[in-house]
Amino acid sequence: MVRRGLLLGALLCLVPPVAAARDRLAETGAALSAFEAGTLSVTQAANRISLNDGEGAATEYLTRKLTQVFDARRRSAYLELLSLVGTPNAGLIDVAAATLKGSDDLSQRIVAARILGRMRTPAVAPLLTPLLTDKVLGLRRESARALVSIRAVKAAGPLAKAAVVEDDPETRSLMIVGVGRLGDVKQAKTLEPLLESSSETTRVAATQALCLLGNKKGVEAARALLGSKDKFERVQGVMLFEGADAKVLVPLIEPMTTDPEPMVRARAARILAQAGMGRWVEWLVLESFRGGVDDKLTFETELEQLRLSDEQRAAILKKAGLK
Repeated sequence: MVRRGLLLGALLCLVPPVAAARDRLAETGAALSAFEAGTLSVTQAANRISLNDGEGAATEYLTRKLTQVFDARRRSAYLELLSLVGTPNAGLIDVAAATLKGSDDLSQRIVAARILGRMRTPAVAPLLTPLLTDKVLGLRRESARALVSIRAVKAAGPLAKAAVVEDDPETRSLMIVGVGRLGDVKQAKTLEPLLESSSETTRVAATQALCLLGNKKGVEAARALLGSKDKFERVQGVMLFEGADAKVLVPLIEPMTTDPEPMVRARAARILAQAGMGRWVEWLVLESFRGGVDDKLTFETELEQLRLSDEQRAAILKKAGLK
């Protein structure tokens, strides 16, 4: 009990709360205390911290602890938790960078790369880019994922080159699609030859990346899937455009919302909604409300990814005169 009180006091010093937030901060302190005592796993602690919006306070506390604790096992635990709840923080960037460069523990280095991916700043890209060709697969994979997460557009070239020589299929696909998500159209020339790869996963990844870049060859390859008689191929074709710009989506994906297969319609609408076209959010809610049991499950699966509140759903139904 004394330890828990001391921990809450430390958090209060780091993040002075308003009265309404005090209980949430106390819950965050309790989660951290239980985590340090070994009664909460990393995942359990992360879930409780996130539930109470305590990521910022937890980041401050754990980052400070990492400057004071040198036991390898405890440091690994702190880093693992930060990889799940860490928020942008200059001190944490310094700790992660030092770990990435100087730790003898491979798992700590991999987690450090993951943490840098949460920092939301391309300024950490120089720490990650050299790892794209590291001999350790885990570091190659996490650095690629992190560079895409922080929107490090200048890393698109090295990422494309690394993808061409990457021998792990999963990591290669991650890198290829990542190039597309970074949006550097100059990299299309590097990716186009991959459309002829002997690996199906590589061909699919290259098609998706080129679609994200608005590249004609990629769009043509995807169009063939969208026109397939096989519903699963049409779903695959729709998914190739997840994250694409609205001007690419509208002419190709909007027509898929009239597909005879509910799964195709639902995926198409969700992707359009995530591109900022709010009317497709409403469309999904209404289709779910009006559909049968099987169709409802299909539409609800897509709606879950949009994270609508009950109030938002109710407002949409009320506007349509259904509630």
